[in-house]
Amino acid sequence: MDRAASLDTGTERLKDCDFVLFAVTDRSQLSQLRMVQEAGKSLALVLRPEDKALAQMGLEASARAVLVDEVHPDEVIQFVHSVQEEGTLRREVRCLRNEIRQDGRKFTIPGTSAAAERLNLAIKRTGKKYRMVLVRGEKGSNFLHVARAIHHQYPGLRLPLLHLEATQRPVSSLAKALARLEQGRGEEGELLRLGGSLFIEDAHLLSLNLKKMISEVVALKGISPEFRLILGHTQDPERLFEDEFLPLLEKEKIANVVRVPPLRERRKDIPRLAEAILDELADRVGGERRTLTPAAMELISSDKWWGNEAQLEIFLWRSYLLTDGRTISVDDLKVSPEGTMTFRVHEKIRKVSEVEDFFRERLASVVACLRDGQESDFYAHTIRSVEKPLLELVLRESGGNQLKAARLLGMNRNTLRRRLSELGLVRRVPARSRSREG
Repeated sequence: MDRAASLDTGTERLKDCDFVLFAVTDRSQLSQLRMVQEAGKSLALVLRPEDKALAQMGLEASARAVLVDEVHPDEVIQFVHSVQEEGTLRREVRCLRNEIRQDGRKFTIPGTSAAAERLNLAIKRTGKKYRMVLVRGEKGSNFLHVARAIHHQYPGLRLPLLHLEATQRPVSSLAKALARLEQGRGEEGELLRLGGSLFIEDAHLLSLNLKKMISEVVALKGISPEFRLILGHTQDPERLFEDEFLPLLEKEKIANVVRVPPLRERRKDIPRLAEAILDELADRVGGERRTLTPAAMELISSDKWWGNEAQLEIFLWRSYLLTDGRTISVDDLKVSPEGTMTFRVHEKIRKVSEVEDFFRERLASVVACLRDGQESDFYAHTIRSVEKPLLELVLRESGGNQLKAARLLGMNRNTLRRRLSELGLVRRVPARSRSREG
């Protein structure tokens, strides 16, 4: 047991303590109890008999127990045992909730396509060898479903799965959660010490320092052999700078990679996946189960779903909520006046102002990475990155007709032809020599 003159002088020692006994003689000292709470330590208040009036305020300020001076060693031992027992029960409740939530669900990726079979085989092969797993795929892939399947494979449902979303939590909150993991305290620390899986979605968005920290934590000795870290790695072709740290973990064989195939590679699985999504939605809203008619199923199976499972889920959920019957027909799927089934990006950027907002949002994070004093071709690179796909789309829209494409773009045909040639979109055609008629 360590002793400090006050909490101010003992703050640095908190991380090495399992619990804290804090003697309070004045009401103003109760404000210091928040430091113990933030450190994730159990606190017992020690009071003199004449200060019993502070007991209620101490309990309201996060104290777990109140001991009256003089404190017998047996009282301290009983307090420690009760804290440990409460922590064990709390963990068991989380595990039971996890099992109930997952009860009856299949822990494999639905489908019989070759891509789905390869994915299920990769999940099965993760085994116990790797403590860290990278789940890699395109935007909109269902990383959580894959993470649950990996967790079920090992270490199993008897241990909890904790899900952290890098995009949904403030940076400070996420940093504190990972600090608790590193220090072996809180929910995250329990996984490290007692076993379980920690799934960090969109891990590529973490700062380099946080990425290095979690990779160092996984390499520590003495942690539970049933601990597993699962990192979601979204590959986004619209990002100018891709993450370099996570691929390095794969290259150095620190982490095993499970690739999530895009939905367009497993169209054969769309009917089963759609049924699973509709069943899950019915469970969530407490409504009746609805099925797609054969024609509706054929319609959604014909789409490429560039937004992957996320786009399919949004589309089916909207159709479910707008339908009253037990079946969803082709007419129910036509969510726009034109009967367009899927949500297209160009529908969101019809106006010039919306185009500007779109690029401003995309470029904001990239511009923030530029450093003063360093030479860069960022401007030219950005223009090329926008110009090439723009010309490709317009040329495709015009059926390859350069004159029509030039009119759509509002530019000279010769200028368009030159830019297409420079960008490698068409073969350079030598100019014909004109001979004068005699």
